[in-house]
Amino acid sequence: MDKLRIGIVEDEMIIADLLAMTIRKLGYSLAFRATRYEKALEMIRETEPDLVLLDINLRDQKDGIDLAQHIRANYRIPIIFLTANSDVATVQKAKTVRPNGYLIKPFVKDDLFAAIEIAVSNFEASASVAPTSLLVKDGYNFVKVRPGDIKFLSSDKNYLTLNLKGNRRVVIRSTIAEMHEKLDPDKFIKVKRSFILNLDYITRIETHAVYVDEYPISINKEQRDVLIHLFDKHKK
Repeated sequence: MDKLRIGIVEDEMIIADLLAMTIRKLGYSLAFRATRYEKALEMIRETEPDLVLLDINLRDQKDGIDLAQHIRANYRIPIIFLTANSDVATVQKAKTVRPNGYLIKPFVKDDLFAAIEIAVSNFEASASVAPTSLLVKDGYNFVKVRPGDIKFLSSDKNYLTLNLKGNRRVVIRSTIAEMHEKLDPDKFIKVKRSFILNLDYITRIETHAVYVDEYPISINKEQRDVLIHLFDKHKK
């Protein structure tokens, strides 16, 4: 489980410094800083950030719109545009690449926090493919959880507990159905109304219980038969 890693593409050094400082104060991690198009491309390839704060008006041959178009075509990363201009022409230009947020400079810490949280939340909600990592709310901030680290999930009404490797747990506000849609259906199996198991972590299946490590989850005979079939198929 990692902090949200944010990249900054901003050619005004004072603004870039303020962004980096504020990001850390908010509990996120700085993935990279860049001032030009080509450097930003290089850093995105190398660091694989979870979100990019992107100045629209880079003083370069290619601007923030060009960079956003490249990100959209090649990566699954939310984008928040930064600009000192909120005129109609700038907004219309920005809309063509469907940014996940739009922040007017100068900004305050609360504005940046709200923009990041809303952008990530909306981006995750609209994703249509199984992700290589999940951005989930832990306390006040989003953190990154790798699906492969999830041993099992259990629900209690609108709250979901992710039980992770290393005896870590994250409790998030979500339904089990919403989370199930984001996970690999060949690996994550819903065995009861309130449990989803990762087949990789099943240690044994008994008549009335399945064990994830040494944690027992009660099952009936029908669920047991389905689990054995899926488990054998998964291990082939």
